[in-house]
Amino acid sequence: MADKVINKKALMNSAVLERMADRQLLDLLHELPDPDPILRKANIDQEVYAEIMGDPHVLGEIRKMYSALVGYKYQIKAGDDSSQAAKAQELCQAVLKKRPHGAMRWPDLIWSFGRAPLTGRRVHHVEWTMEGSNLVPKRIFDIPGSSYCFNYDGDLMIRTLNALEGEPAEPMRWLVTRHMPDAQNPYGIAILSSCFWPWMFKNGGIKFFAKFCEKFGIPWPVGQYPQGSTADQINELVERLQQLVEDAVAAVPEGVEMTILETKASGELPQERLVNLMNREMSKAITSQSLATEIIGNGSRAAAETGDKRTDQNNKADRGLPAATINQLFEWITEVNFGPAVPAPIFQWVDKKELNTTDVSFFKSAAELVPIRKADVYERLELTEPADDDEILFLGSKPKEEEQDKAEFSKAEQDQWNSEDQAISDIIDQIRAEIDKGETLEQALANMVAMVPNLDFSALETLVRQELELDFGTGMLEAE
Repeated sequence: MADKVINKKALMNSAVLERMADRQLLDLLHELPDPDPILRKANIDQEVYAEIMGDPHVLGEIRKMYSALVGYKYQIKAGDDSSQAAKAQELCQAVLKKRPHGAMRWPDLIWSFGRAPLTGRRVHHVEWTMEGSNLVPKRIFDIPGSSYCFNYDGDLMIRTLNALEGEPAEPMRWLVTRHMPDAQNPYGIAILSSCFWPWMFKNGGIKFFAKFCEKFGIPWPVGQYPQGSTADQINELVERLQQLVEDAVAAVPEGVEMTILETKASGELPQERLVNLMNREMSKAITSQSLATEIIGNGSRAAAETGDKRTDQNNKADRGLPAATINQLFEWITEVNFGPAVPAPIFQWVDKKELNTTDVSFFKSAAELVPIRKADVYERLELTEPADDDEILFLGSKPKEEEQDKAEFSKAEQDQWNSEDQAISDIIDQIRAEIDKGETLEQALANMVAMVPNLDFSALETLVRQELELDFGTGMLEAE
């Protein structure tokens, strides 16, 4: 199959941006409407997401997502060991060193990709330019949701003035990041959509809670006017009581009785319970747990650890979306400059704190059963094997080479043995041989008992006698 011919001049043509139409001018002709049931029933669109993100509680949860994404380091690995793959890696690394847009750095763009779980999808336009002999992205930026749609086949359609129903997206020009899409819903699932009703009820609860605090949060001054007072006298008393609320000082006529009524409320108010409940519901949607932000009653360490683990799992899954989008961009850069046969470099997150305790345990267990290659260990743990002249840190067991050196050293000591040493070594070898003959522990013990009458202990007896005589003589000298 012949290689696909890429029209580089066509990629640098940005006329589609000039033809892009306003959403209000278009009719839904071949467009698949966003099937989000909450937005459709509430008769709203994605613009409400910006208001939801302005909620302090929601913004606090989103900042956790932001830090879990942008705070990670990443690396770019070559597609294989070929020289062309290495050149593609260098080119993609050079692209990440330049601003993708005048208003954004790469961390900003990565977060723009990473916002896909919140809104369901993100679409970014890629403008290309020639730098020397290479075709590279000039600008990468997001476009509003009103400027695109998806057809019934799930294909991206760009709304333009020339194509009211939307025109097919040109290849290698649009990066699409989607969260949990399927054939019936190519728009993806938006987390902020599930936050809509809790956000609405919370705002309503806060409004009534503010009214409650305004009415009953401070004591009420009550004045009793004498019977038969005129309306003007009553109004004057009310004004002076209002002055008491503002200034805490008031002058009232003699004979007027005044008391202070205090509101007595115990426990959590219904409005406050509503606000806390809605906050917890939004936390569950965004981070899959609410314990970190809303601890009700006594905390639980086990529950906190479970919540943290669940949040880490979600963050790991969410980081996969921008990584896949950047890898798509790397594939385009590699294909247009080196051809489809060259494997594209791989963008991947580096989590040094996860040094895969699971992999370490796996290799420890496997090494006790079968021999394993060191190259497999280094590759799995993503470590570089040290060279001969590298300074190394090793805290594990000694390598087999050192054990072999130790064995050779022991053999060298045998040259200095006398006849008694050799005789004792022979006894030990005979016992070991009888133990090895037994297939079970009982057989090994029986073999040892049976061989004892046939063993020559004369050398051992001589050695013991000499040791006893030496100790006796040493004791006599010390006694004198």
